[in-house]
Order: sequence, then C-alpha cells, then structure tokens
Amino acid sequence: MPSSISIFALVAASILPMMIVFFMPKNKAFYMKSSVRGFGLGVYAALVVLLLREGVEHAGFGSAFVWFAIGLLVSVAIGVLFKEFHHHHSEEEKVHSHTKTSISRILVSDFFHNIVDGIAILSGFSISTSVGVISLVGVVGHQMIQQAGQQVLLVDGGATPRKAILISFAVSLSLGVGYFLRDNETIEHIFIALSSGIIAWKIGTDILHTTWERKSVFGFFVGALLLAITLLAITHGH
Repeated sequence: MPSSISIFALVAASILPMMIVFFMPKNKAFYMKSSVRGFGLGVYAALVVLLLREGVEHAGFGSAFVWFAIGLLVSVAIGVLFKEFHHHHSEEEKVHSHTKTSISRILVSDFFHNIVDGIAILSGFSISTSVGVISLVGVVGHQMIQQAGQQVLLVDGGATPRKAILISFAVSLSLGVGYFLRDNETIEHIFIALSSGIIAWKIGTDILHTTWERKSVFGFFVGALLLAITLLAITHGH
C-alpha cells in the first residue's frame, strides 16, 4: 500500500512542473520564434527516442516496436477522427482540423506517459524513501522541460497560452492513474512504447515541414539535450 509520502509525491509531480509554464510568456508571438519552436520539437523528439529505448530495454525489441506501431496507428486514427486527411473547402476549415488533431496527439501521448511517471515514483518509494525522492526529482525535472516544450507545441498547434496551461494541468493529473497500475509492469512497458508512437507521427511531420535555420536548430538541440538529461535521471523501481 503506497504511503502518504508517495501519494503526496504524485500530487507534487503534477503541480510543480506547471509552475515553469505558468511563468512563461502569454504573448503568442513568443511561441512563433524559430528558436522557441525548435526547442519544443527538440524536447519531444528526444522524448520519442528515449521512451522507445526504454520500451525496448524493458519489454524487448519485438514487443516495444509492436506497441510503437500501434501508437502510430492511434495517431492516424486521431487524424481520421478530426478529418485531418480529408479535403477541406476552406483554409480556415483546414487549420481548425489540424489544430484539433495536433493538440489531441500531444495530450493523448502525454496522458500515457504521465501514468508511467506516476508508476516510477510509486515504485521508487516502494523500495525506500531515498529512492522515491530521487525518482520524484527525476520526474519533476524532466516534466518541467517537457511541459515547457508542450506549451510551445500546444500554442503552435492553435491553443492560446492560457488555454494551453489549463489543458496541460488537467492532463498532468493522469499521474495519479499510476496509483492503480503500480504493480502491473506489463501495462507500464506498453504505455511507454505506445506514448512514443502516438507523438512520433506529429513530431516527424512537424520536423519535415519546419524551415530550419540556425536559431531553430540551436533551439532543437537545447531542448533535446535538456530533456535527455532530466529523463535519464529517473530511477525506476522495477
């Protein structure tokens, strides 16, 4: 049975990363800067690679790539649901469809990834308080970087800065779902690869359609490096 300390840690992991997003600029023009957009893409590109790597490490190459492929199919299904691939009669209709699809992919992927983070925190505390604290620090650290990148992508996808904050906070509460799945290693490994596949489609498409210049490339590598450092700091109990 998880202790009150570990449950408090889940709450902290949901709230603390949002603080950095809360203090980010509310001016949408900031998120249109090439360096800022590059940062957001770099954060999520690194996330895709590292989640897939972890999935292969824990579940094996075959299983991880099957669930990664299913994640890609889920991403396509989201596009079909919001008519991303349909012919649109106006540019406004096309933009609206792309906006809903882009935001949905980010949030569905984040939902599953947050569950994995919740399991990681609880697993750490099941070993000892010190291991649990290390897990919490690792999760909060990479979530801060990820939330900053997510804020950029959500605003770039069409959400207002304030709406993006509210959406991100609501999805961050899915960390608590880890409480109910904490003893199921199979589910954890599936969610790792699945979340990687869901967001990979969007990130791959955005990278291909981005006009790369020195500032955007710099932002990309800064975001990827920061996310990699913080994500690799997580201690998993399994």
